[in-house]
Amino acid sequence: MKFLLDLLFRTIQLFTEPYFLVFLAVVIIALLRRKNKRKNLRIGIGIVAVLMIIFIGNGFLGKFTAEYLQKSYVNTIANKNGASQNPVIVVLGGGVVDFNHTEKLHTLSYSRLVTAYQLYHEYRKNNLPCKIVISGKGRGHTSEAELFSENFKNMGVPDADIIKEDKSMNTYENAKYSSKILKQMAPSDVYLVTSGFHMKRSVALFQTFGVKPVPQASDFIDTEITWFPNSYNAAFTFVMLKEVLGIWQVQLYNSLGLNG
Repeated sequence: MKFLLDLLFRTIQLFTEPYFLVFLAVVIIALLRRKNKRKNLRIGIGIVAVLMIIFIGNGFLGKFTAEYLQKSYVNTIANKNGASQNPVIVVLGGGVVDFNHTEKLHTLSYSRLVTAYQLYHEYRKNNLPCKIVISGKGRGHTSEAELFSENFKNMGVPDADIIKEDKSMNTYENAKYSSKILKQMAPSDVYLVTSGFHMKRSVALFQTFGVKPVPQASDFIDTEITWFPNSYNAAFTFVMLKEVLGIWQVQLYNSLGLNG
């Protein structure tokens, strides 16, 4: 059953790809024309496709989606008082890019790096212990966890305070493998650092594996309402729509007992 649902969600995910939507509209119109179907139907499909492009490119859909994904995390502030005696910060990788044969963290990762370090520094300056768990393998030769670790050490974080989870290839595995590490550590608090648009799904998955993290969003994305559609609005809207679909998938799988 899980295999069929995975296949279903992968198919649905195609509808969050702009090129696929354009291709689908062109194919349908071409088939209808070839079969001499009504001209009005072809025109109607073309109008729907244009309206979708306008609605997405103008930023309207992106505004609603951004609020749904990120509103809950805008004002989240970590509790850095003495009550947390054994906190752990979990940082989720944002990808690796290979530029000119040199592997570097994706641009999304740097806001997560800074947010995690700021939180870590607040504890350490008050002489409170704090560990950082870096979660992510990525698809490069060097893992995201290793690249994060190098940056953290350059910022002054001792190696003893860094724990690398370098097996996970996606958010589901981030939660699965990190939760095993966290259960061995028995932290007083778990702070989860990732991008705002990615936080809702990440929190849901960590909760699935028995971890109730405190969300610490590192960055936020939004669209801008414009008269004319633009690629900026379209790109971020499609990114967020994929997250919404991912959240629905997590919720469905949890209700069916397929996660874990």
